[in-house]
Amino acid sequence: MVTKIDRCSRDTLSFLRLQEKLFEKSIVFLSLDLPYSTDLAVNRLIATNLAAIATFENERRRERQRQGILAAKKADKYKGRKTVITKSLIAEVKNLKENWSLSVTKIARVTGKSRSTIYKILKNELNYVSNRLVQRSEKNK
Repeated sequence: MVTKIDRCSRDTLSFLRLQEKLFEKSIVFLSLDLPYSTDLAVNRLIATNLAAIATFENERRRERQRQGILAAKKADKYKGRKTVITKSLIAEVKNLKENWSLSVTKIARVTGKSRSTIYKILKNELNYVSNRLVQRSEKNK
């Protein structure tokens, strides 16, 4: 049982797969925003159509969001998300990597930042080659 049909899947295809799995296991799918019928075929038809409409609405919303972001960028009002990389974080990552020889995963745990942020710091700020985690030599820069 779900409250709204668009909360159980991202798109129509994934909803149809879910619906088929439930049907194979003889599980009745109920959504509080759907009319209920004792006829399973009618229930499946209504659910499928509403899932398709929900997918359509979601795609339209994303399209409007992209348009809004582009307009804001043109007006120089959209700056994006602020970075979490600070000088103190760079220094901490440098210390943990070079003095303590911690792995990226352990550095991420200690700092509370994501592994991708740690990799970004190592590559862009501390001149590590990301696939080997070794520092670039001066002649390779």
